[in-house]
Amino acid sequence: MADFYQHARLPTLHHLASPDATARDEELVELTRDKPVALLLPALFVETQRPALPAILEQVSQVPYISEVLLTMNGMEESQVETALKLCRESPCGKKVHVLWNDGPDLKAAHHRLSEKGWDGTFSGKGANIWMGLACLKAAGHTGIVISHDTDILNYSRSMLAKLCYPVAHPRLNYRFAKGYYSRVADRLYGRVTRLLIFPLIQAFQDVLGVKPLLEHLESFRYPLSGEFAGELETLAEFSLPPAWGLEIAMLCESHRYLTPAEQCQVDLGFHFEHRHRQLVNPGLEQGLVAAAADVVRCLTYQILRDAEERAAESLLRMVLERYAKHRAHEWMQRYEHVALLNGLIFDEADERLAIQAFTEALEELVATVSAKGLLVPGMRPSPAQALKQLPGLGEQIVATVM
Repeated sequence: MADFYQHARLPTLHHLASPDATARDEELVELTRDKPVALLLPALFVETQRPALPAILEQVSQVPYISEVLLTMNGMEESQVETALKLCRESPCGKKVHVLWNDGPDLKAAHHRLSEKGWDGTFSGKGANIWMGLACLKAAGHTGIVISHDTDILNYSRSMLAKLCYPVAHPRLNYRFAKGYYSRVADRLYGRVTRLLIFPLIQAFQDVLGVKPLLEHLESFRYPLSGEFAGELETLAEFSLPPAWGLEIAMLCESHRYLTPAEQCQVDLGFHFEHRHRQLVNPGLEQGLVAAAADVVRCLTYQILRDAEERAAESLLRMVLERYAKHRAHEWMQRYEHVALLNGLIFDEADERLAIQAFTEALEELVATVSAKGLLVPGMRPSPAQALKQLPGLGEQIVATVM
């Protein structure tokens, strides 16, 4: 039977049935008549050469309530720009698809202005792509809704867009921020960073710190690291975000600071997503799981311990690490082993233990860093709205680079 359990703190919108797609699209056209919807897609250039992104753009082009698509990219060379633009021009149905080239010379200059102000000017991470996309939309005068999702979804369905948009667009629901969740399952359970690091680590923090509102908030999300969300641009543009892999955690921490529980929700996107699965270590252009997890943990730790004294932060983190490594990580691994066994899925215990060991080593490295340098801010930027206010002409500079 479908799950309809409501978390005590956070509204959860479950997938219990499939509304008629045409009727839902027509309804959303009416609901968004005064709230245009922009789709913000972060991507590496290499995604243009893989099957997922072209298929996504093909489906998106047929969604009538999406007013524009902004592909915010990095990992692209000058010689590759025309290839990316060609993919966007081939989109049928006349849908506007624009490109922001984050590591191109013009946008690098915009990122550099952040560095000159004393903020993080990194231009190569997913967080930087999202941040710059939000800044661009705000500077260009967009006043409606923004939807964003990953661009490596191989079994993409346009129903995802309706599920993310509806809670923000419908006046009876009236949410300002919606976070998507889904299962990462094929012949085995994926989502190792979430299953074996984030969930048990949040519990380890609770074991050490006790009940804290931020920890309760984070614990209430079923997939805190999913890249799928929607929100009012006015709301999202007020979030301070890091340029790297801590983006999703930082966004949930910002939603906790700026919004009440009644103003945000999580949405069951209704199907198993088939993403590319990262290796623990990847020597190529894209980060492996361990490097990405280290960024996430730095951001999570800073958000939770930012109000602690530096000496206390190191001591607390050591206790959290011990609790994670000796108890919580293995407890959660065992739970997911039981899930795999019940469902007849492959469960590679050696691989799961290897992941836990790698995540433990990343935590040990973080403790050593805190011991030597204190609890450092992990490259947090001010909100796009704040940066646009404090840096005259930045908005015009960003918008001028749109292709």
